[in-house]
Amino acid sequence: MRIEVRRYATLADTRSGRVPGDPEDVTLDDGATVAQLLDRLALPHAAVHLAIVNGRIVHDRRACLAGGDRVALFPPVGGG
Repeated sequence: MRIEVRRYATLADTRSGRVPGDPEDVTLDDGATVAQLLDRLALPHAAVHLAIVNGRIVHDRRACLAGGDRVALFPPVGGG
């Protein structure tokens, strides 16, 4: 299945010429979870503070994804 992923801030893959928030198509096996998506993207699970799937925050990394889903990934935010 194909899903659209947008990585923000320090999670962005700038090596490929993308900037934070650029859409990226990712192919996963049917029934893949948010955790499996992070593994596929080689992102440490602790580096992703917030995952939003189709506009809804997903707290459980075992949540299944479906073809056509849109996923936004954010790191912890700090500063002041």
